[in-house]
Amino acid sequence: MEARSATLAASLGALLIGAPFAASAQETPKHGGGLTYVIPADAPPSFDAHRETTFATIHSAAPFYSVLVRVDPNNPASTTDFVCDLCTAMPQPTDGGRTYTFKVRSGVKFHDGSPLTAFDVAASWEHIIHPPEGVLSPRESHYEMVNAVEAPDPTTVVFHLKFATDAFLPALADPYSWIYRKEVLDADPRWYEKNILGSGPFKFVDYQVGQSIKGIRNPDYYLKGLPYLDGFTGIYADKQAVRVDAIRADRAAIEFRGFPPHGARRARRRIGRQDHGADQRLELRQFC
Repeated sequence: MEARSATLAASLGALLIGAPFAASAQETPKHGGGLTYVIPADAPPSFDAHRETTFATIHSAAPFYSVLVRVDPNNPASTTDFVCDLCTAMPQPTDGGRTYTFKVRSGVKFHDGSPLTAFDVAASWEHIIHPPEGVLSPRESHYEMVNAVEAPDPTTVVFHLKFATDAFLPALADPYSWIYRKEVLDADPRWYEKNILGSGPFKFVDYQVGQSIKGIRNPDYYLKGLPYLDGFTGIYADKQAVRVDAIRADRAAIEFRGFPPHGARRARRRIGRQDHGADQRLELRQFC
């Protein structure tokens, strides 16, 4: 399930942000336009990825957030290929593999204009690994190897492990490990359940319960030139028939989870009488 979530999140990120190396020399990306996609749920249980395990939260709000490291968006199926997001370089462990020191990008801002520093990164990871009383962290057990996370200065985050393990970096690249603002977590560790404040490629615009969520391009995004899109709209639709109809009618471009075989067959029967080429378009979108 975790590998599936990582693949889905990387695919979502690559399509929304635009993977920097995904285009060939003959395919120069152009800025502009928007992406509309369907989310197979009526709503996310909350917007706090630290406490949720559902794709509905990822597909709703991941474009608003940054992470420390991530699965390479150009190779989303990989379980060993990790790249920096907020860090500047993947570190080599020291102390016999028990210490990982990450340098954090300078000049990153949350969408409210406040600076993002290593203190925010460390606080976010402590929130995941050692949650405060009354706060859920379903992946807490994934980080039993971590003894402590500290930020000795605004640009440095250090993970101290209890023992060396190759499982640490894959766990660190979990797509639910969004970076939150320390000041907000300190004031209310459950604030992010109902609110959105990130530093990712898109800024939050609007949320209509049971209908849609919208984002607009972040002009201050730290990866210069990205994202390519001006914005996105995620449409909630828990019924498969509604999602198929939306894609068939070009009201939406994709569903990131795809359709089961019986759903795809039903879609083919419905659109085959109208448009021979629609079958191929639906199948392409199904596996994008």
